[in-house]
Amino acid sequence: MGALFLGFVLSVFSLFLLLINSILFVSKVKKINNSTYSYVTTYLVILFIVELFCNTIGYLYPGQNFYLSHFYFNAQFILLSIVFYRLFKNQKLKKLVILNYVIVTLIILGMYIYNNQLFWQFNLFEIAMTSVLLIIYGLIHLSNTMGTNKKYFYLSVGMILYLLCSSLIFLFGNYELVFIEDPYIDIWIFNTLFYIVYQVFIFVEWNYINKNGLDD
Repeated sequence: MGALFLGFVLSVFSLFLLLINSILFVSKVKKINNSTYSYVTTYLVILFIVELFCNTIGYLYPGQNFYLSHFYFNAQFILLSIVFYRLFKNQKLKKLVILNYVIVTLIILGMYIYNNQLFWQFNLFEIAMTSVLLIIYGLIHLSNTMGTNKKYFYLSVGMILYLLCSSLIFLFGNYELVFIEDPYIDIWIFNTLFYIVYQVFIFVEWNYINKNGLDD
């Protein structure tokens, strides 16, 4: 029971940090007036809403919130794909981001049409492909920003660290494998800890933008 309580407390704390970051980003939307910044802000707000529902349903009905992962991963995929599309200057990279999004999304939709029961489970393809592509985009962006300005550098670092951890945990694929009972280990705690780290990097990003500004 102690481990379950600890996991719940950490999850609520991570949600609180996400709320704070969402409020901070929203508070500067009009002042900064930058399209990429607006997409990052939208990403944070939507993820907060999804996480709020996920935590609430998970607390009231343990193990019954798996379907929310689809909204989480797909919202994250489309919004961060747009962010990296805008950050990339190379036209081939921009076209690749669009192509990847279209192909992966069509495959995912096809999977749900073919097997609608998949909606109530973790979709391993969805988790793996959306996460891997975003990690690749993040690494490309870090490479592009070396020796120049650090625009969305901290966001990218935090995202890469979190998605590496998160995708491995989600790829366990079901509730029974995530909760090991002998000895008891709540693997989700590691996911939450990395999510907290991610939120810290997002705050550092906001602080950097607040001090240095942005240009489109």
